[in-house]
This record gives sequence, structure tokens and C-alpha cells, in this order.
Amino acid sequence: MRMVLFDMHKPVIAKVHGYCLAGGTDLALLSDMVIAADTAQIGFPPARNLGALPNNMWLYNCGPQWAKRLTMTGDLISGQDAAKIGLILKAVPPSLLDAEVDGLLDRFARIDPDLLSANKRVINIGLELMGARTLQRLALEVDARAHQARPVRGFLRAVRDRGVAAAVRERDAAFPDGIVRVGEPETRDADGRFIDRTPEAR
Repeated sequence: MRMVLFDMHKPVIAKVHGYCLAGGTDLALLSDMVIAADTAQIGFPPARNLGALPNNMWLYNCGPQWAKRLTMTGDLISGQDAAKIGLILKAVPPSLLDAEVDGLLDRFARIDPDLLSANKRVINIGLELMGARTLQRLALEVDARAHQARPVRGFLRAVRDRGVAAAVRERDAAFPDGIVRVGEPETRDADGRFIDRTPEAR
């Protein structure tokens, strides 16, 4: 059903503020464009112990290396850094987010809907030729298989015994600074927390 966003004739803009996690990333990345607040946090933490990603447009947006870096760790990336790696179209200050999206939608409104549809479709056909639709189908299959992994069973037991919030806190405790820094080293201490470097070292 999420492919409806990909297939519909009208352009779909995802406006991201705050947290865009797990299934939220499926919806955002199947949209035609993503504009986020630079402070937004985007990621798929369930990849740490709850299977694989059931939809996967990460590869087509930011390339294989960043797609692996983000989805294999479940770490989050800020809107500002997501724009730097091409995961999203653009990041703006939170106070300007509504105006930025509205301005783009206004520009679309000046174009004949049939032309918008034609231009969206030809780009999406290009993505399909690169396997995007097939990958979405295979991602579901791989996720179903990944749900049989031992960590998934342990997480589901923790949810049953202690509740979702406690199970998630327990899972993410090993990733206290579970975010990505683009364009600078990710130096961490033994507990996984960033070691802030002095301005001279930057």
C-alpha cells in the first residue's frame, strides 16, 4: 500500500520535523521529495534487532555506502546531514519549514497536472529500471525472514514481559549517541558516547 505514494499521479512532498523513524521513513522516502527541518532526526532503529527494513528506498536516495551505514546500525541522521548525503532534498531551519514546502507546492500548482504527472512518471520509470519496485517487494520478503532471527524473538519477549517503551530503551542503551555525524570523525568513548573535540582539533 505504501507504493501508492510512488504511483500516484500527483507529486508528493514529505515535510519532516521532529523524529521520522522506522515506518515513517518508509512513507517519507517513497514520496517524490523530502524537505526537513535541519534539526529533524531520521532513521530506522528497529533494524538493530527487529528484522530488516520492509521498504527500502534508502539506496536510491543516498547510495549504497550511506544506505548501509544508516540501516545496518539504526543510527539517526539529522535533517541537515541527510540533505548533505542526498537522502532528502533539502533541510531548512524549523521556523522556515512550512514556508519552504508551501513555496514548492505553489510552484507545482503553476504547472499543468498532466505535465507534472508525465515528468514524475518518467523519473519513476527510471527508478523501476534500476530495480526500485522489485527491491520493495524483496525487502518485504527479507524482512519476513529476518523476523525469525534470535534477536527478534528476544525483543518480542522483552515487549511482552516489560512493555514496548522498556524494550526499546533496553535495545537502544548500547547506542547512547545513536546518531551519525557527516563530514567529521565519529570519535566515541567505550560506552558509545561522542567525545567532543576541541575547536582547535576540528
